[in-house]
Amino acid sequence: MKYRLLYVSKALHPWETLDPVLMDILSEAIAFNSKNNITGVLYYGQGFFVQCLEGDKQSVENLFYQKILKDPRHHHCEILYAADIETSLFHQWSMKFAPVNKNIRDFFENYHLDEFNPYLLTENTTLPFIHVLAKEPHYEVNPAKFS
Repeated sequence: MKYRLLYVSKALHPWETLDPVLMDILSEAIAFNSKNNITGVLYYGQGFFVQCLEGDKQSVENLFYQKILKDPRHHHCEILYAADIETSLFHQWSMKFAPVNKNIRDFFENYHLDEFNPYLLTENTTLPFIHVLAKEPHYEVNPAKFS
């Protein structure tokens, strides 16, 4: 049995999508997750992070509580979803990256959430939002190019 955790947080300093700090975060996530059999997606937009992690429950929770919560590049970290799962949605990515786009904005408009603010997700909208993230194409970036 696998485990899924989705959290949201606010960037300490809002960055552009291809900012070197954001690319560092992505590079670190890819390296750590691939070593620890964790998969997922990182979405960044308008100064907000949304990250969905999947893997062994202990590995995912250790990552969240020991590493993510202590990262000084963001704050107001809040878990919106955590559950055992039978099917992984992000199994092919150690960390899929999805930037701001129309599909995400449309999702928020369709659920009468006027703007992209993941803290507005509710018990009824969080799981559908995870499925929207799963359908997003992976945005190819070369983090080394920004070092």
